[in-house]
Amino acid sequence: MAAELEGACHCGAVSVALRLSGPPSATALRACQCSFCRRHGAKTLADPEGMLTIRAEPGTVRRYRFGLKTADFLLCEGCGCYIAAIAEAGGEQRATLNVAGVGLPEFSGREAQPVSYDDEDTADRMGRRMRNWMPVEVLERRHAVAV
Repeated sequence: MAAELEGACHCGAVSVALRLSGPPSATALRACQCSFCRRHGAKTLADPEGMLTIRAEPGTVRRYRFGLKTADFLLCEGCGCYIAAIAEAGGEQRATLNVAGVGLPEFSGREAQPVSYDDEDTADRMGRRMRNWMPVEVLERRHAVAV
């Protein structure tokens, strides 16, 4: 059974809509062991058959790259929450979502499986991400101004 979930960062400036191909209970959570993810308490998921939509106010998302610089890590400028990581290859974008950063209650209290990607080179890392991460769309939303 597919699931459609919604969440947001702590201040609400960045929201997400997540479509999973199966139930949240069957979706694995990962805990990357890099220093960035450990410092943010990240619990990430990706569903290659699902879809992630990220909506943000203009200027509220900061993109950060580190290590092999193969992905943009999205942080909310307002509250500092780590939202997602996005990689791009061949004109296609794929993402992994940090469920801890967007407060998805369906994953609250669940343990994440520790994983390490230290042995990957750039090609291996991009290949894994493009195979295993999910399609993503990033939309800027603007509030209507009353005249």
